[in-house]
Amino acid sequence: MKRLILALGFALTACGQTAAPPGDSAPQVVTPAPSIIGNFIATSNTAMSITGDLEAAAEVLSFGRGFRIEGGRVEAALSPTSELAAGQGSFAEATGSQSIEAMELRQVALVRVAADAPNPSLCGEASPTFIVLARGADLLSLLVFSGIEPPGAGASATSLCGIFNYMPA
Repeated sequence: MKRLILALGFALTACGQTAAPPGDSAPQVVTPAPSIIGNFIATSNTAMSITGDLEAAAEVLSFGRGFRIEGGRVEAALSPTSELAAGQGSFAEATGSQSIEAMELRQVALVRVAADAPNPSLCGEASPTFIVLARGADLLSLLVFSGIEPPGAGASATSLCGIFNYMPA
Protein backbone atom coordinates (compact mmCIF):
# COMPACT_ATOMS: atom_id res chain seq x y z
CA MET A 1 0.00 0.00 0.00
CA LYS A 2 2.86 2.36 0.88
CA ARG A 3 4.43 1.68 -2.51
CA LEU A 4 1.16 2.57 -4.27
CA ILE A 5 0.88 5.90 -2.44
CA LEU A 6 4.54 6.67 -3.12
CA ALA A 7 4.13 5.78 -6.80
CA LEU A 8 1.06 8.03 -7.06
CA GLY A 9 3.03 10.90 -5.53
CA PHE A 10 5.87 10.40 -8.05
CA ALA A 11 3.40 10.18 -10.96
CA LEU A 12 1.66 13.41 -9.99
CA THR A 13 4.98 15.19 -9.49
CA ALA A 14 6.13 14.02 -12.92
CA CYS A 15 3.00 15.56 -14.45
CA GLY A 16 3.63 18.86 -12.67
CA GLN A 17 0.85 18.29 -10.13
CA THR A 18 0.94 17.66 -6.44
CA ALA A 19 -1.46 15.73 -4.29
CA ALA A 20 -3.51 17.95 -1.97
CA PRO A 21 -3.48 17.10 1.71
CA PRO A 22 -6.81 15.62 2.83
CA GLY A 23 -7.86 18.75 4.76
CA ASP A 24 -7.33 21.12 1.81
CA SER A 25 -10.03 19.65 -0.41
CA ALA A 26 -13.05 20.85 1.61
CA PRO A 27 -15.63 22.70 -0.49
CA GLN A 28 -15.87 26.44 -0.01
CA VAL A 29 -19.15 27.90 1.24
CA VAL A 30 -20.58 30.32 -1.28
CA THR A 31 -23.51 32.62 -0.51
CA PRO A 32 -26.09 32.04 -3.25
CA ALA A 33 -27.23 34.93 -5.41
CA PRO A 34 -30.68 36.29 -4.58
CA SER A 35 -33.45 34.92 -6.75
CA ILE A 36 -36.10 37.46 -5.77
CA ILE A 37 -35.26 40.88 -7.19
CA GLY A 38 -37.27 43.65 -8.84
CA ASN A 39 -39.77 46.38 -8.03
CA PHE A 40 -42.92 45.77 -6.00
CA ILE A 41 -45.91 47.92 -5.05
CA ALA A 42 -47.10 47.97 -1.44
CA THR A 43 -50.54 46.34 -1.13
CA SER A 44 -51.11 45.51 2.55
CA ASN A 45 -52.03 48.21 5.07
CA THR A 46 -48.77 47.61 6.95
CA ALA A 47 -46.67 47.93 3.78
CA MET A 48 -48.52 51.04 2.58
CA SER A 49 -48.30 52.81 5.95
CA ILE A 50 -44.84 51.71 7.16
CA THR A 51 -42.57 50.79 4.25
CA GLY A 52 -44.09 51.99 1.00
CA ASP A 53 -43.08 50.36 -2.28
CA LEU A 54 -40.12 47.97 -2.41
CA GLU A 55 -37.10 47.65 -4.67
CA ALA A 56 -35.36 44.31 -4.08
CA ALA A 57 -31.75 44.11 -5.27
CA ALA A 58 -28.97 41.58 -4.66
CA GLU A 59 -28.00 42.70 -1.16
CA VAL A 60 -30.29 45.68 -0.53
CA LEU A 61 -34.01 46.11 0.04
CA SER A 62 -34.99 49.76 -0.49
CA PHE A 63 -38.39 51.04 0.61
CA GLY A 64 -40.28 54.12 -0.58
CA ARG A 65 -40.83 55.43 2.96
CA GLY A 66 -37.18 55.85 3.90
CA PHE A 67 -35.99 52.37 4.90
CA ARG A 68 -33.06 50.44 3.52
CA ILE A 69 -32.12 46.94 4.65
CA GLU A 70 -28.69 45.64 3.73
CA GLY A 71 -27.72 41.99 3.96
CA GLY A 72 -27.18 38.98 1.76
CA ARG A 73 -29.00 35.75 1.14
CA VAL A 74 -28.45 32.81 3.44
CA GLU A 75 -28.85 29.24 2.20
CA ALA A 76 -31.86 27.70 3.90
CA ALA A 77 -34.25 24.87 3.16
CA LEU A 78 -37.51 26.78 3.48
CA SER A 79 -40.83 25.82 1.91
CA PRO A 80 -44.38 27.15 2.24
CA THR A 81 -45.13 24.40 4.76
CA SER A 82 -41.99 25.04 6.85
CA GLU A 83 -42.55 26.33 10.37
CA LEU A 84 -41.79 30.02 10.94
CA ALA A 85 -40.22 29.02 14.26
CA ALA A 86 -40.97 26.49 16.96
CA GLY A 87 -44.76 26.33 17.31
CA GLN A 88 -45.50 29.43 15.20
CA GLY A 89 -47.28 27.91 12.19
CA SER A 90 -46.14 27.76 8.57
CA PHE A 91 -45.07 30.41 6.08
CA ALA A 92 -48.17 29.68 3.97
CA GLU A 93 -50.41 30.23 7.00
CA ALA A 94 -48.65 33.47 7.96
CA THR A 95 -48.81 34.97 4.47
CA GLY A 96 -52.25 33.62 3.66
CA SER A 97 -50.84 32.36 0.35
CA GLN A 98 -51.02 28.76 -0.76
CA SER A 99 -49.24 29.60 -4.04
CA ILE A 100 -45.72 30.46 -2.84
CA GLU A 101 -43.32 29.64 -5.68
CA ALA A 102 -39.97 30.85 -4.31
CA MET A 103 -38.60 31.65 -0.88
CA GLU A 104 -35.43 33.40 0.14
CA LEU A 105 -33.84 34.02 3.54
CA ARG A 106 -31.68 37.12 4.02
CA GLN A 107 -29.70 38.01 7.11
CA VAL A 108 -29.97 41.67 8.10
CA ALA A 109 -26.55 43.32 8.33
CA LEU A 110 -27.70 46.94 8.56
CA VAL A 111 -30.98 48.86 8.67
CA ARG A 112 -30.88 52.46 7.55
CA VAL A 113 -33.83 54.68 8.37
CA ALA A 114 -34.21 58.16 6.91
CA ALA A 115 -34.69 60.94 9.45
CA ASP A 116 -38.07 61.76 7.91
CA ALA A 117 -39.40 58.16 7.83
CA PRO A 118 -43.00 58.28 9.13
CA ASN A 119 -42.72 55.13 11.25
CA PRO A 120 -39.08 54.33 11.99
CA SER A 121 -39.51 50.67 12.98
CA LEU A 122 -40.08 47.49 11.01
CA CYS A 123 -40.11 45.25 14.04
CA GLY A 124 -41.63 47.16 16.95
CA GLU A 125 -39.14 47.52 19.81
CA ALA A 126 -36.93 44.69 18.50
CA SER A 127 -34.24 44.91 15.84
CA PRO A 128 -34.82 42.93 12.65
CA THR A 129 -32.26 40.17 12.18
CA PHE A 130 -33.69 38.06 9.33
CA ILE A 131 -35.99 38.68 6.37
CA VAL A 132 -37.86 36.02 4.41
CA LEU A 133 -39.14 36.90 0.94
CA ALA A 134 -41.94 34.58 -0.18
CA ARG A 135 -43.00 35.12 -3.80
CA GLY A 136 -46.15 33.80 -5.40
CA ALA A 137 -47.56 34.40 -8.87
CA ASP A 138 -49.00 37.80 -7.97
CA LEU A 139 -47.87 38.49 -4.40
CA LEU A 140 -44.58 39.03 -2.57
CA SER A 141 -44.65 38.72 1.21
CA LEU A 142 -41.79 40.10 3.26
CA LEU A 143 -41.64 38.53 6.71
CA VAL A 144 -39.45 40.27 9.30
CA PHE A 145 -37.94 38.31 12.20
CA SER A 146 -36.01 39.27 15.31
CA GLY A 147 -33.81 36.96 17.33
CA ILE A 148 -30.48 35.21 17.06
CA GLU A 149 -31.64 32.12 15.14
CA PRO A 150 -32.75 32.09 11.52
CA PRO A 151 -36.43 31.30 11.10
CA GLY A 152 -37.42 27.72 10.41
CA ALA A 153 -38.55 24.54 12.07
CA GLY A 154 -37.34 24.22 15.63
CA ALA A 155 -35.98 27.77 15.94
CA SER A 156 -36.79 28.84 19.49
CA ALA A 157 -34.73 32.04 19.61
CA THR A 158 -36.49 33.87 16.78
CA SER A 159 -39.82 35.60 16.47
CA LEU A 160 -41.95 36.92 13.61
CA CYS A 161 -42.48 40.64 14.12
CA GLY A 162 -43.93 41.91 10.84
CA ILE A 163 -45.50 40.89 7.54
CA PHE A 164 -45.59 43.25 4.57
CA ASN A 165 -47.25 42.38 1.23
CA TYR A 166 -46.46 43.70 -2.25
CA MET A 167 -47.41 42.98 -5.85
CA PRO A 168 -45.03 43.04 -8.80
CA ALA A 169 -44.75 46.50 -10.40
